[in-house]
Amino acid sequence: MKTKYKIPNYILASKNTRFLNFIIDILIMRLTIWILIITANLIFSEYKLGIISRVESFDKMEAYLFWSITSFFYYIITETFLSRSLAKYFTKTIVVMEDGSKPKPIDILARSALRLIPFEYFTFLRGRKPGWHDEYSKTFVVKKDKLENSKKEFLELQNF
Repeated sequence: MKTKYKIPNYILASKNTRFLNFIIDILIMRLTIWILIITANLIFSEYKLGIISRVESFDKMEAYLFWSITSFFYYIITETFLSRSLAKYFTKTIVVMEDGSKPKPIDILARSALRLIPFEYFTFLRGRKPGWHDEYSKTFVVKKDKLENSKKEFLELQNF
């Protein structure tokens, strides 16, 4: 009887690693947006769009919506095509399903939508429980090398 592979707890990324991913991703998003805005201002300077001054003049609600939409698309694009955000490259982590497979676009959409809930990032402070965007999308962030080793060991035991 063959059993299915299931993510063991010891390969999950630590809360510290997850926090570092969050900080790095925020920095990457902000840097990317500012580069895009400055580039757009330079390219379309004759139209005097004033994109930089407009973004800088956002009130709190506009800023929240702007950065929420930015992060939504950032995570959808990076995690759909790469199975990880850019920060996860630095921390050598990856997003997977419970069986270690790559998430489908609908799973990434669910993860990204759940991140839009205000203060969702505080759900990681609930002890050993995962954050809502992991828990409800049934995804896991794991150390990539540990995942590969764990799956290899699992296959070796299955073939034994």
